[in-house]
Amino acid sequence: MPADTPRPEATFLPLWQAAGQLARGETTAVALVDACQTAWAARNGEINAMVLADFEAAREAARQSDQRRLAGCARGPLDGIPFSVKESFDVAGWPTTCGSPARRDHRAAADAVVVARLRAQGAVLLGKTNVPLGLRDWQSYNAIYGTTRNPRDLARTPGGSSGGSAAAVCAGMSFFDIGSDIGSSLRNPAHYCGVFSHKSSHGLVPLRGHGNAEAGFAAQDINVAGPVARSAHDLELVLRAIAGPDGDEASAWRLDLPPCGPARLSDFRVAVLPTHPLAEADAAVSGEIERLGHWLAAQGAQVSWNVRPDFDPAALWRVYVLLLRATTSLYMDDAAFADALSRAQAGSGSDDYASLQFEGAVLTHRDWLRLQTAREQFARAWQRFFADYDVLLCPAATTTAFPIDETGEPWQRTLQVNRRPWPLTSQLFWAGHSGLCGLPSTVAPIGPACGGLPVGVQIVARRHGDLTSLGFAQRLEDAGYAFQPPGEPLRHRPGRPSRGAPGTPFTTNHHQDV
Repeated sequence: MPADTPRPEATFLPLWQAAGQLARGETTAVALVDACQTAWAARNGEINAMVLADFEAAREAARQSDQRRLAGCARGPLDGIPFSVKESFDVAGWPTTCGSPARRDHRAAADAVVVARLRAQGAVLLGKTNVPLGLRDWQSYNAIYGTTRNPRDLARTPGGSSGGSAAAVCAGMSFFDIGSDIGSSLRNPAHYCGVFSHKSSHGLVPLRGHGNAEAGFAAQDINVAGPVARSAHDLELVLRAIAGPDGDEASAWRLDLPPCGPARLSDFRVAVLPTHPLAEADAAVSGEIERLGHWLAAQGAQVSWNVRPDFDPAALWRVYVLLLRATTSLYMDDAAFADALSRAQAGSGSDDYASLQFEGAVLTHRDWLRLQTAREQFARAWQRFFADYDVLLCPAATTTAFPIDETGEPWQRTLQVNRRPWPLTSQLFWAGHSGLCGLPSTVAPIGPACGGLPVGVQIVARRHGDLTSLGFAQRLEDAGYAFQPPGEPLRHRPGRPSRGAPGTPFTTNHHQDV
């Protein structure tokens, strides 16, 4: 087969394998772009994941990459690798709307930092992937680009707000994508679609050029950027390319992430939290995480069950929602802010999400500063926790991918969890539990649930322990917990314990139990 002919398996090839083929001259960047365009032409009409694309520009960038490689001047492992980016990241000359019709005619003046860094390393931009309006939903639909569907079941959501990112990677339309996460926006789409994602430690990846061109922020409270890919090894390659100080800080600071200490799965100290009373996980999700924990114990890992840091989780939830809505209030127009102010002043006194969102949106700066003291106490509890454990395994979302539901506002909807209705917003617990304090979280697919849909596990590590959560996911992948292409039944993983595994034991230690 000529080197410039797309290989049949290239559609679902992980980045690291494609990079190896490029380095050995077994394929070309142009062939990889052609493979992505073939997948896009075959499925994007029904999935609607990559809503902006320029394959001609991508093919020209790929030709330049191939010329560099022939001249022995390749820029690194990403040179020639096709990628996509969440619609909320700026690309020079392209619209950045965040799904808002009011921004339909906006055009970015320059690339976002992450896009510029990837292009500088030779990665080939294909297009942009879909988001919900204002990036505020666990689905991905808006009045400009329409609805994105899960490649594994078109009646179900791929998640949000980085739902287009996960759907495009899952369907083979790009080798990786860059998304963002403030409320599980990278984590739940990976879980729903059966791919890998990484929510980086807060501040690790610059956000300049994301979400609001007028804001110009390189960092935003709680919010982070990170990659979506078909391999945990790919996640690390991309993270190393986009992470690091930006602007004036780049002249003084250098990134030096701590390495992953444990060499084997059996060396890890693992805490497993399959569910929580504040955000009950469906048995389809918690059961798979429990089975993974039992399998890890059988491999020799030190596994502790139902443990968490010594803080009040309800208090953390309240602080998280207030600060989440405080930071996203930047994107509210004057009318929406006035409405939030009126609702907050009316005040129900409740700590449910529907009430807290308005209180958070109109926080005074003094109240915001007071919440930083509480956040620091939670962060110290996490530090104590990770003195005893390397990783925490927990749900990324409370259910598997749910049927698309675009009725009303997200906080007005419910999910069926263990055959009972729960507020859709309850799964924000699993976003804020680690996200409030800026901890890294890697999501890895761990197998089909009883209904055949993907289940992912959220792997949380200490602040700036990104290589630890990634390393754990990589070792899981190497053991057989890997991406499986859509269009065929998901298989049980090699070496996986039977579905008759015993129930989860309960252990106690100096951390609070649930």
